[in-house]
Amino acid sequence: MKKSVYGLASCVAAALLVGCSQSATTPASDIATAIECSGVCGEQEFKLAQQYHQGEQQQQDLDKALANYILAAKAGNVAAMTQVAVLYKEGLTSEGTKPELAIDWLNAAAQQQDAQAQFLLAESYWNGEGVAQDFTQAEYWYNQAALNKDKEAAYLLGLRYFEGENMAEDPVTGYVWMSIAALLGHPNAPGDRDFLIGEELDMKQKKAAWQEVDRLIKQLDIEVPW
Repeated sequence: MKKSVYGLASCVAAALLVGCSQSATTPASDIATAIECSGVCGEQEFKLAQQYHQGEQQQQDLDKALANYILAAKAGNVAAMTQVAVLYKEGLTSEGTKPELAIDWLNAAAQQQDAQAQFLLAESYWNGEGVAQDFTQAEYWYNQAALNKDKEAAYLLGLRYFEGENMAEDPVTGYVWMSIAALLGHPNAPGDRDFLIGEELDMKQKKAAWQEVDRLIKQLDIEVPW
């Protein structure tokens, strides 16, 4: 069943705090309690890890990259936590694929508002990779990533709310997130908003959607071309 226009404001407003769905569960692993750092932490180790990862100033060595990412992550470097997860998820080192460990590191980074980690965690829940498939958790983390200006998360929310694919069908909210994705620079979002979703909405629904878009622009401090 489609949500009413009047339910849109409460849904998006709730997403600004905790997402439209239930809050995410915290993993049992000690990784979830990785050091939270308010300043610059593990920066030297992170830079060295990037050099080994990308083969810049060092011979490319993904094992050494992983080792230094882990050092940086344990010091509280959130970007390093996400990179540890990516290497484990894709099995790019001699340790091979470790999907469950990747999920633990994604959770640690996602809890500290890393948009990439939040998006990858959403994808993991959506596809059941390294964790039991859970569309409610996927929706939650897509919302969190979108609220941290991840354009791909905003775009997928737009499509999935419109289509009702494993989520409650809500074309108005879909229009909102597709509009945000367009403002964040997703190349497919403007056309899909105007010609896919927009054609299904009446003027009253579009007006309600744009009111929410305007509010999110202010809340997320998005630069707009007008």
